[in-house]
Amino acid sequence: MSPLEEFVAHLQASLAENNFRKLTLGKLRGELEGQQNVYIRLISLRDGIRLSFLHRYPDRDLTKNHPVAEGVQTVRAWLGKSSFAATLITSKTRTQLQFNRRGDSRIFSGIAQQSEHNELHDRQKNRQIGNETFLKALGILNVDGTPRKEMGDKYRQIHHFVELLAPTIHILPRGKPLRIVDLAAGKGYLTFAVYTFLKREGFIVEAVGIERRRSLVDFCNRVAEECGFNDLRFEVGEIANAKLDRTDIVIALHACDTATDDAIYGGIASGAQIILAAPCCHKEVRPQLQPPPILAPLFKYGIQIDRMAESITDTLRSMYLEASGYATRIQEFISLDHTLKNLLIIASKQSDKGKSEQLFQRTLEFEQLFGIRHQRLGDLLRSR
Repeated sequence: MSPLEEFVAHLQASLAENNFRKLTLGKLRGELEGQQNVYIRLISLRDGIRLSFLHRYPDRDLTKNHPVAEGVQTVRAWLGKSSFAATLITSKTRTQLQFNRRGDSRIFSGIAQQSEHNELHDRQKNRQIGNETFLKALGILNVDGTPRKEMGDKYRQIHHFVELLAPTIHILPRGKPLRIVDLAAGKGYLTFAVYTFLKREGFIVEAVGIERRRSLVDFCNRVAEECGFNDLRFEVGEIANAKLDRTDIVIALHACDTATDDAIYGGIASGAQIILAAPCCHKEVRPQLQPPPILAPLFKYGIQIDRMAESITDTLRSMYLEASGYATRIQEFISLDHTLKNLLIIASKQSDKGKSEQLFQRTLEFEQLFGIRHQRLGDLLRSR
């Protein structure tokens, strides 16, 4: 049995045994081109049980419901043609199917993480944001204040992001306005959350969300006005052209490939106190990799090279941040159940540390170890 057929068999068994929880499709092309993910859950309607497909676009969501058998057939037809990564969550297991560039597939299975918490428990535990009215306007919460069924993951991500930010805010100055810039802000979930959290903590806040899509900018500005957030606005723009002078917090989530480096560099150049970046699409380093012979077994297969390229790229970013005077850590931001792009680089400026030539040299040696000739963040820092 091929990995694809094995994965479909797991899906069918989970539905038959009533332990199916959710299915996520990613790396979308062809028929699904332009969508970020497809999320599939079971729902109960008047005419019976259905598989609900939530198609997530950059600027909207579209839901389609299918009879169970038809839904399984649709998924089967997409796998390997329109979707090249899939994650199946049951009450006990997590199964992933991945395709490489040649179309070869591999399957990975493990014990499911406890990601499906009781929503009330989540809401009682996660109160750092405070007033969540804006989450209703953004479509995360229902009018009664409970998370919408298809937005439970997003609700937890927003709170988890604030939890990761919270330990760093002691370095922020009080008594003067803080400037926050969220690059590639999208629908503004985190822009609103960080703004609300810091206001609740007693800071004077000015927040700007930079987003290239006019429709999302207009939408977020309407929500900010409805919520009475006079010091929060959204502007049309690109990361590379964003003005970050006197910015205290720089946020960049899932900026593609070297756009993450542009965002980090902008934060360093502006003297930002805190930089938060969730990298995406590590394309620059991969074709350059020439590992030392002793590490060659780690680079034998395409999937290994992809993961090593991601790990090496983010390690370099962390090292360059440390060489620039930042304390840096890398943590899981989003559960692997939701996306493989789940790491967050958290950097906080250290007042007693400046630029370290020794650390820059160590980072350059690390690049050379893997045959890397160009890395965007390093190149930008060296050209200053």
